[in-house]
Amino acid sequence: MNCGNSRFAGCDEGLIAADLFSAASATARRSDRSSAAASGTETLSGTIVFVAGPGTNSRTVTGSVVRAGGVFRGVGRVVELVPPNAGVSQDDLVFRSGTMHVVSTAGTLLSGSVNPHSCLFTGTQQFTWDVTGGTGQFDDAIGSFTGTVSAVALLARNPDGSCSLTPLPFPRHEVDKFAESGTLSF
Repeated sequence: MNCGNSRFAGCDEGLIAADLFSAASATARRSDRSSAAASGTETLSGTIVFVAGPGTNSRTVTGSVVRAGGVFRGVGRVVELVPPNAGVSQDDLVFRSGTMHVVSTAGTLLSGSVNPHSCLFTGTQQFTWDVTGGTGQFDDAIGSFTGTVSAVALLARNPDGSCSLTPLPFPRHEVDKFAESGTLSF
């Protein structure tokens, strides 16, 4: 991993990556698949834009889009319910016909670098998504997805002017692009 400065090489890459890639992943299991009305392969892709909140421990989704193709086709938005904590977050994928509840789990950091002059982070990480029910059409939905998320984030600065490589405070601005594939039953 080439992070652009020696400080990043010694940091906990998993915590940074989990925080920077919150928007996007999951794996799911269901014991009773017989009641599902539809089942098959599915792809989910999209973009999430975050800004840091007024405090050091908050952030806001300012825009998002998710595209679904496969057994379900639709366009919706991502709502972050629980920001990442130890590599796990909870999100809703909101479509016109219902909402999918998703648990995202961060995987291996595939690449990452920080420009020490601009504090711009770029990286790609593996993710899994678990679809764990929902509302409307997705009331009994289950799904298992794997893929990647690529992020560009403007990191906060430490008091000495160096880039903050800790999970908190959240980056000042972040754009995540995700692409997941797997199976979905609903």
